[in-house]
Amino acid sequence: MTIADYLRECGYRVFEGVTADDAVTVLGTRQKIDVIFAEVQLGGSMDGFGLAQWLREKHPGVDLILTSGIARAAEQAADLCDEGLLEKPYHPQEVVRRINIFLERRRTAPQP
Repeated sequence: MTIADYLRECGYRVFEGVTADDAVTVLGTRQKIDVIFAEVQLGGSMDGFGLAQWLREKHPGVDLILTSGIARAAEQAADLCDEGLLEKPYHPQEVVRRINIFLERRRTAPQP
């Protein structure tokens, strides 16, 4: 079972992609995207860190969870992601926990 399948079983609507460019494409469709879960080592025009920087500039309301099996990635991720890096191997329940943290912040944030 993939993490996407697990998230669907948990009731989330999931869009899948292989590259950061795929995430950019989905965000361009005007679909409501709350959280992106991405690998640091992505193919395409940017890696996960590039995606994080792009999101900050273009879609600051979209939260990002980065994952990697590379230890040195944690420092850089801490600067780009509110929840830092989810190191591999991870348990799918941890992904859900982090998603729920972001969603709860949205629900309780003061409205302008």
